[in-house]
Amino acid sequence: MNTNKEHGISVGISRVDEFFLVKVKIVGTVTHSDYKKMIPMLRYTVRNSINPKVKVFIDATEFSGWELRAAWDDFKYSMEFKELFTKVAYVGTKTWEEFGVKIGGWFINGDIKFFNSIDDAYDWLNEDEDEPKTAVEKDLHSRKEAIKNELQELFESNLKIVDYNVPEPDDQNAAEILLSIFENKLNEIKISVEDGKYK
Repeated sequence: MNTNKEHGISVGISRVDEFFLVKVKIVGTVTHSDYKKMIPMLRYTVRNSINPKVKVFIDATEFSGWELRAAWDDFKYSMEFKELFTKVAYVGTKTWEEFGVKIGGWFINGDIKFFNSIDDAYDWLNEDEDEPKTAVEKDLHSRKEAIKNELQELFESNLKIVDYNVPEPDDQNAAEILLSIFENKLNEIKISVEDGKYK
C-alpha cells in the first residue's frame, strides 16, 4: 500500500503590464526539497528583469504545514524578495495561517492580506493603486490596511458603548449617527488640508 501523500509547491509566473504575477499553489506538508526546486525559478525571473514589481497569489487551501527546515526556508526567501513584493494575496482555510500572514506583513515592504475566497484575493490583487514614491508615501502605503483597521475598530468600539448604555439599542440608527460624526470630522480635516494647514 502506498502511504505517500501529495505535497509540494507549484509556481506559475506571468507578466501583466509592468508587474510579474507569481501564482503559487501549496499542497500538503512542504519540505526543504520543495523550496530548492521553486526558488531558482523565481530568482531567475525577477533578477533578469529591470525594476521588477511582483504581485503574488498564494493558494494554500490544501496546505497543511512545513517541515522545520522548510519553515526556515520560507522565512529566508521571503526576506530575500521582500523589496520586490508589492502585493501578496494569501488564500487559506486555517486561523493560524491568517495569524502568520499578519506576522509576514512585518517583514515585506508591500501589502500582504489573508483571504478565504480565491475571487476576493484576485480582485484585491487587480485593484489599481498609485505607486508610492516618497518615503512618506511608502510609509503610509505600507500601513494603509492597519490605518483602515484602526478606523473600523474605533467605529465598532463606539457602537459597543451605545449598546452598553442604552437598554434597547437600535444598532442601525447608532451606526448611521456614528458614520455622520465620522464624515463631518473627515470633511473638517479635508478643508484644513486643502487650506494648506499642514504645509
